[in-house]
Amino acid sequence: MKNAIRNIQARQQTLLDMLKDDQAHTVKALSLSLKTSETTIRRDLASLARMGKVNRSHGKAKISKTGLEIDKCDNQNIEVIKEALAKTAASFVKNGNTVFINSSSAALDAVKYLIHKQVTIITNNVKVAALDHNSESSVFLSGGEVRFPKEALIGQSAQSFFEAIQADIAIIGCYGISAERGLTTPVIHEAKINEVIVKQTRGIVICIADYRKIGESANFKSCDLSYIDYLITDTFSNPDKLKKIEDCGVNIIQIQV
Repeated sequence: MKNAIRNIQARQQTLLDMLKDDQAHTVKALSLSLKTSETTIRRDLASLARMGKVNRSHGKAKISKTGLEIDKCDNQNIEVIKEALAKTAASFVKNGNTVFINSSSAALDAVKYLIHKQVTIITNNVKVAALDHNSESSVFLSGGEVRFPKEALIGQSAQSFFEAIQADIAIIGCYGISAERGLTTPVIHEAKINEVIVKQTRGIVICIADYRKIGESANFKSCDLSYIDYLITDTFSNPDKLKKIEDCGVNIIQIQV
């Protein structure tokens, strides 16, 4: 699986290199140059287009100047990626599980895919309460001060609430994840809650992080990578940074979007 992902990444990088002449290339020409089927080339170009790196039209592709920088992938494409990662994270949850969900939008997305399972959700994310849920499920909000605009519950009350509970599984998002600093966030109060969440999880801890967050770091540390069992990310993520994270003992699942 990992070799297959590396092959995809290498082929897509070759495609980008070929398109850097700023000319429109046909799928057929790219297929012949790479000695790869047109179906595979179309699939690769579709992925690169979702990332905002290429523009496609009528069997042709051209480099996207606005997509040359990785951070300029538009919001619509990012949401497609996040939804795919969230759906994978939710698949780890079993009927009857107690699940910690932190204040991130990535973890919130995962809750949408739990509607067909009977679970107990423990969270400091106020937005969870507004989602549809299985009629047999329960949702508990931690209490505490509401921090806007994320609508995250923070403070000592929230922290104490999580300290009194153990969960079977935790699904969390982050600002950044790196081998050097672990999981980080720019908000100290959220870092404290995240730290308690991972320590109070008796089963697996899953981190959802799209390619923009791999290798990144913020001011406040939530936890070391030793607390993270799985990192779910996409095939756009930097392979060298992922390898460093994997070397810290984290199981990495990459989703091709």
